[in-house]
Amino acid sequence: MDQITQEIRALRDELRTLQVKQKLPELMTPAQCAEYLNRSEEVLYLWRKERNAGAQSGPPFLHISSRTILYDREDVLDWARSHRVN
Repeated sequence: MDQITQEIRALRDELRTLQVKQKLPELMTPAQCAEYLNRSEEVLYLWRKERNAGAQSGPPFLHISSRTILYDREDVLDWARSHRVN
């Protein structure tokens, strides 16, 4: 019975996470993207820096202006799925 309770709690937590993620806009700010990927904004910044240097680190992003960076939710999902290990 204890194992079933743990599984139900895990499923409930996963459902909450999915509900939050579905509410995010199609174009996300770095803070929203960080939440979506469960990473820090600092990690996204480092990935953008590496990507600008030619590496394929992190998801693609839109550089709208010097102070505006956005992430397309579908691009982020595609990038994340490309790292799936079978």
